[in-house]
Amino acid sequence: CVPIGPIVYYKGFTRAFLKGEISENSRQLLYRAGNAVDELALGKKIVVIDGVGYPAVGSITGTDNASVAKSCGIKLPSWPNDLSRLPVPVLLIGKQGVGDAVDSFNINATYFAHANVPVIGAIFNKLSLDGFYSLENCKEAIEMYFDKFQSKRAFGFIPEIPSLKNARENIAGGSEEEQLKQALETAETFVDQFRQYVNVDGIIQAAKDATEAYKKDYATRGDSKKRYTTESADGYHHAKYSKINNPVPVSQPLSLTRAQIEAMASAQGAAGG
Repeated sequence: CVPIGPIVYYKGFTRAFLKGEISENSRQLLYRAGNAVDELALGKKIVVIDGVGYPAVGSITGTDNASVAKSCGIKLPSWPNDLSRLPVPVLLIGKQGVGDAVDSFNINATYFAHANVPVIGAIFNKLSLDGFYSLENCKEAIEMYFDKFQSKRAFGFIPEIPSLKNARENIAGGSEEEQLKQALETAETFVDQFRQYVNVDGIIQAAKDATEAYKKDYATRGDSKKRYTTESADGYHHAKYSKINNPVPVSQPLSLTRAQIEAMASAQGAAGG
């Protein structure tokens, strides 16, 4: 497990990036993300990549979730550069309720579809066990929607787990050893619930199917490179509309360290990236 990936939106990061004060550009950040996944994947059958927030998070620096998904999948050896990969299939985590849950799924799935990244379906999280918006009621309605109007699938509906309420705050107290113990116990509790309410085998199979389908589509596109990429002077293929993907030069004479950027941002009242 790698708790934090190579792309971190620390205080002041986005503004420093736009000013050219970061030593890496979008392409380099995505390249590092792909390498991190490659290293983690050694000897593994399955790798789960946790996204950040909603799909467009990071778009201001060219490192949104769709771009990360396209940079971290299986490499395509037929293209002469390391950025050519199959996109990672995406599983969305949905909201409580029915209407808002489905609407949010559709708008999020559309973002990935626009970037040519496959979405296999969703898991709906933190549903109540009773009342009008109970898990069973929401499950019935959402599954009805997916059966009638979607080619994707709802793979599971996870209930609210009372023992995990405020888990992060509860873990924060105590020694480092106690925090680790509580964190592992919390994770085991959630994994047990996840296994009970989510079709894990179905998710894995759907991800395999999506990857194979994309491979076949790629193999049959004789003009795929022309349709989806353009080659720049540095020998790399970039998206056709990729102004944001390489907005700053590789070398930055005035690049600052993370500590310097965070300190300046904090002094000006920054709350996040």
